[in-house]
Amino acid sequence: MSLDPPADRRRRRTHTAVLDAADLLFTRDGYRATSVDALANQADVALSSIYANFPGGKADVYAALACRTATEHAQGMREALTGTTAEDRLLVAFDAYVSFHRSRPLAFRILGLTDVDDRDSEVVAQARARIDATLIGITRELVAAIGPAVPGTEEIVLLAWATVNGVLSLEHRRTVTRGSADSLIEMARADGDRRLKESAHAQR
Repeated sequence: MSLDPPADRRRRRTHTAVLDAADLLFTRDGYRATSVDALANQADVALSSIYANFPGGKADVYAALACRTATEHAQGMREALTGTTAEDRLLVAFDAYVSFHRSRPLAFRILGLTDVDDRDSEVVAQARARIDATLIGITRELVAAIGPAVPGTEEIVLLAWATVNGVLSLEHRRTVTRGSADSLIEMARADGDRRLKESAHAQR
């Protein structure tokens, strides 16, 4: 399956190089404006090598990059789960979420497989299921680490993420300035902390 890095070392290098090239070009130029030839040139691989690794062409590359992005996102959140209190763990996870999406402007779009359709390649539907499983999985890990016994922990996490998604979308569209986005994100961060403390206090 083209979603997974090949076992063969040389093919795995090609697979990685193509995804790295796609990450750059799709972010800079957009999916539609990026040709398979451009991917091959940026990755410094033969055109035939792309189709050998990604039989569905550009749609398969997009799907594989989306899966890799989801895995990296989940791993970054997992590694950030430090802190001695539930509130500390919530806040470091929140900060990791914001940092990832600020540094990866394509992430929102590609995680939603926005530029491809299930009709483009059978791999797209497989990628959608895998991404959903990855993101649901990391949500459950976060809830378990933050405080599964505290009522509403999952809702607090999801609300924080949804708020960040909306704010960064507005910033990307230049509806709000970077400074305004920072202020809104800080408000969302404080709101999540407050909600978690109130839920924990209400349980006592």
